[in-house]
Amino acid sequence: MDVEQGIELLATLTGLLSVWLARRAHVGLYPIGLVSTVLLVGISYRQALYAHAGINFWYSMMGLYGWWRWSTTRSEGRIGRATAKAWWVAVILMLTAWLVFTYVPVFLGLNPLKFLDVLSSSIAVGAMFLMSARHTEHWLLWILANALFTYLFFAAGHPLIAVQYLIFILLAIWGWRSWVLKEEACEDLENSPEITKK
Repeated sequence: MDVEQGIELLATLTGLLSVWLARRAHVGLYPIGLVSTVLLVGISYRQALYAHAGINFWYSMMGLYGWWRWSTTRSEGRIGRATAKAWWVAVILMLTAWLVFTYVPVFLGLNPLKFLDVLSSSIAVGAMFLMSARHTEHWLLWILANALFTYLFFAAGHPLIAVQYLIFILLAIWGWRSWVLKEEACEDLENSPEITKK
């Protein structure tokens, strides 16, 4: 195994662990995820997948924010549905990301990005935003983005990263179900007579 394959393997393993921790709504997803996202910035940039490099930079920044937010709020593990306002913010972020990922590389004289690179990375911007706020629907955006990333990395000749994204799809389906159950348990607890009397 050469150095680049070792870096790809480390990025893959830490990425898988961080999504598994996200499924459990565990704050440790963020520091572990940072290892993966920082490594993927370099891997993606060398493959001229500039939007994917950009999205991993975004993941790193949102990872720091999410780590701080989950570590400083008293409602650790508290999850819920996205509000209409949260969805509007997510959509605006996705559209902004699409514009940035499409036009900044052209402005800088880089090769135009592949459509799937831009589309999948834009969807992931919204997913990361919703995840940092513990909104259950982020899993649905991850399923879509990861399906596109799977194809993108198989086509780019990185089967290990493509398999990682394929596993991410399965983990996201599992995560969606886990978070829905946790959300329902939180609602049941809030509506219990013992809690409402206090």
